[in-house]
Amino acid sequence: MKKDLIIETKHPRFNEEFFGFKDIEDYFLKIVKNNKLLNSYIFHGIKGVGKATFAYKLTRFLLNNEMKEKSFKSLNISKDKNIFKNIMNLSHPDLFVIEPEAENKKINLEQLKLLHSIVYKTTLESNYKIIIIDSLDDFTSKQSFSILLKLLEDCPKNCIFLLISNSLSKIPNTIKSRCQKIYFRPISNEILKKWFKNSELIDEKNLETLINFCDGSLGRAINMINNSEYFKIYSTIKILISDFKNITKDKVDKFFSLFNKNVYLEDFLLIIQINIMQNIKQLLANDKNINKEYLAMYISLFFEINERKKNYKLFNLDSLQTINSIKNIFNKKIKDLNKI
Repeated sequence: MKKDLIIETKHPRFNEEFFGFKDIEDYFLKIVKNNKLLNSYIFHGIKGVGKATFAYKLTRFLLNNEMKEKSFKSLNISKDKNIFKNIMNLSHPDLFVIEPEAENKKINLEQLKLLHSIVYKTTLESNYKIIIIDSLDDFTSKQSFSILLKLLEDCPKNCIFLLISNSLSKIPNTIKSRCQKIYFRPISNEILKKWFKNSELIDEKNLETLINFCDGSLGRAINMINNSEYFKIYSTIKILISDFKNITKDKVDKFFSLFNKNVYLEDFLLIIQINIMQNIKQLLANDKNINKEYLAMYISLFFEINERKKNYKLFNLDSLQTINSIKNIFNKKIKDLNKI
């Protein structure tokens, strides 16, 4: 990592740069030109891949009246254009955005109820009215989805819902059936490597670690660059996992002490899981002499961490409580292996 480098992380509506999804850009350019734009889309894929950034890019394009739509050759709108500034400042009258409240980081019913008065209003400056909800994962109840479903069923033709989700499985089928689903796949390692090499944001020696960690998410990669602790965590767990037969309780305690308020719990656990998966792949590559005990242990450890992650999100658990429960899992695996 470049010394003392901090990359400014901006809200997606401020981002001009967007890459890795030319096929999605071309698709929307085509359907707008052919007047086949639908009322509702779900942009889904891993966190930090660019779903919200694209939603705002598409919004700028659809609300832009300076050029006729059919003369466009791309969705790009220059940052010096008024439409870019209006979207960036959320001052465009035909755009309405719903995001989690700062206090509880959830989207509540009152926010959604506001849409009743928004959806049916006449557009003021553009051909479309755009509703961005970022994200569906932050809904607090089934009633929230019921309100949204009613709006999707009854909204005018020129009202476009751009709905964002990190996990399609969390969305009711009634909502999914009313929307076209656009999948934002993880950005390929080749594209990310090329981008980071050209940007000169990170040293060559740390590039492979960064690519392994970000798992196709540019947002996650930038978080890692902005916090050097992630690299220390990655290198420590890599040694720990690959040498599990010599692991001790002290080593486990020392590793988990690296977790602190400057590190996202989900990122911390992801680093562990990435290294577990790498070791699983190495064991499976050794067809003739697979260590079945270690393979079973790694697989079990991976899915037990997954279960703790799920409970952490579902029940809004304390992060330290979750870390301690996973540390206990590690220590139990040590005892089990010592019995073999």
